[in-house]
Amino acid sequence: MEIAAQRSNIIYRPLGITLGILTTVLFWWLFSSNPTTLALLAIAALFLFGLKRPVWSIAALLVAQLTVTSYMVSTPFGSISLRLLLLILTLIVMFSAFTQRQISLGSNTRRIFIPILILISVSIISNVANSEFDSTFRDFRNMLVGLMIVILIPAATRNVKDLKILCGVSFIAIVASSLLGLMQHYQLFGMDQATLIPGYLELESENLRVPGMAETELELAYVLATTILIVLSICLVKGVNSGNRKLLFLSMPLMTLTLYFTYTRSALFALGLGLIALLLFLKTRIHGGIIISAFLLILIVIEMTGILGGLYIGGRPEIVQEESAVTRKILWQSGIDIALDNPILGIGVDNYGTISPEYSTSVDPSLLEWEEERYYEYSTLGMGAIHNDFLYFWVSYGTPALIVYIWLYVVILGNLLKSYRMSKTRFIKGLALGLAIALVAYGVNSFYHNLIATLSLFWTLVGLSLATTKLALNDKLPKRRLNM
Repeated sequence: MEIAAQRSNIIYRPLGITLGILTTVLFWWLFSSNPTTLALLAIAALFLFGLKRPVWSIAALLVAQLTVTSYMVSTPFGSISLRLLLLILTLIVMFSAFTQRQISLGSNTRRIFIPILILISVSIISNVANSEFDSTFRDFRNMLVGLMIVILIPAATRNVKDLKILCGVSFIAIVASSLLGLMQHYQLFGMDQATLIPGYLELESENLRVPGMAETELELAYVLATTILIVLSICLVKGVNSGNRKLLFLSMPLMTLTLYFTYTRSALFALGLGLIALLLFLKTRIHGGIIISAFLLILIVIEMTGILGGLYIGGRPEIVQEESAVTRKILWQSGIDIALDNPILGIGVDNYGTISPEYSTSVDPSLLEWEEERYYEYSTLGMGAIHNDFLYFWVSYGTPALIVYIWLYVVILGNLLKSYRMSKTRFIKGLALGLAIALVAYGVNSFYHNLIATLSLFWTLVGLSLATTKLALNDKLPKRRLNM
């Protein structure tokens, strides 16, 4: 019996994790001409394991989010995103358990679901009032996917072993992606050609930013910034055995180097502020809401004063980085005025590009002059997204949505810090602390990008936080009751 238990736990033992990472890299090299096929095969295999143990189907979903994020599956009824298809299939697998009320989501889920449901309701009202049906339906579908992720992760995670399986599979995929990113950067074994998007590193002569196993370098950077902080927290709390701690410590410089080679300034900045948050959470009992509010204030001050305006990192031409900074200032200045003019319902999803040219007078004329000299006929207004999730919610759905979005942040952080301080299981304590500071890092990244509309990382962090909180608080409600 003991031997069987050891075999079943190999996914989160040092040897199993190491072999998993090396095998993933080897197969990626063997499938270098079509790595998408390998990713889909791995996802399918994990989902088949999920037919017996649902947590593996969630692992399949996480691997899909780390690789083929935007992959669409053709069906007789039209195309459907892979993540939505996996969620539907997982829901079917777990349907009998749901109907028999054999699933617990934890006793604190109401605190999370109330702001999520309010956010979805506000977005629907705003879109019905302002947007076309196609945009309204697509946005609702994305919100529904997020809600399903938040429900299914804790529902499928019944115990610490399940949580370790999810973390183990994710860790293998992320570290393997980091190794591949380094190989792409140094052009080892032809891996610079082994990208999900064919010829990605050759699309532009100045595009040196490695994507690893992700579709883009930005997606890899977002995930690495959060993962490094989670891994560090688990190590500091000694949440795993000494063998795994050594492996985790070895992985951190590897992931950090790959993060640098994505040349994503916001991710490096997010990692730095995440480390500061880690110190605050470890040494003080400051409420999570105060922490996230303070960091948002810091970000606003930094952007208003332009302190980081002259900060450039190697690998990307300075002019390209300056273009990025100028573009964001133009988008944000127009976006703030649009939000102030439409404070209740916003302007609806997908309408910023149409309306923003009308607010060119809200933008600093020197920025527009710089842009005109640089691009001639091109104008950022009317062409790009707003590159800030907080402004995205404010502009798209109005002030109530922004307030609810920040409220959701505060509640999640509060739950995680409570779990960290109350749990007697070191792995749970480390993961709860890591997720808390990962959420801070995500907030920093989302201050500079539209993550919520392109990647399910936020909803995944929320789902993992619920699973962690459920186990940390050692929920004593009857197992046959579904807690919402």
